[in-house]
Amino acid sequence: MTKKIKLYTEYGGWPLWGVGEIDNIDPATLPITQSLINRLNQWQSTYNATLADYPPESGFPSKEAEEEWYREGIRLWLQLQQELGVDYEVYYHFSFKGKGCLFTPDELPDELRTKWLNDGTVNSHL
Repeated sequence: MTKKIKLYTEYGGWPLWGVGEIDNIDPATLPITQSLINRLNQWQSTYNATLADYPPESGFPSKEAEEEWYREGIRLWLQLQQELGVDYEVYYHFSFKGKGCLFTPDELPDELRTKWLNDGTVNSHL
């Protein structure tokens, strides 16, 4: 049976979750490289650093920093799927048109594919 996980950040915790579950998944428990584990943890730490003492003021220091964080998320998502292989379906959860959406690489809308995968900074496996 295929395991479904999603790449998704919440303040605190790890950036991986079970799909349809509330289980937060420690990347170190998955069959992935230490390099990918380190990158996932750094990506989560970068997100955690956006939390302000007054939560409504939370956010990235610049639009460029936010876009680079999203690009790294895409790179992590694609590498996770590659390293985990056919035993896993890896989803990426992010806002699209004002809603939280889950996508697999094959389901990514063209609008997002163009913005995040064809900008020359992300090596697309799609």
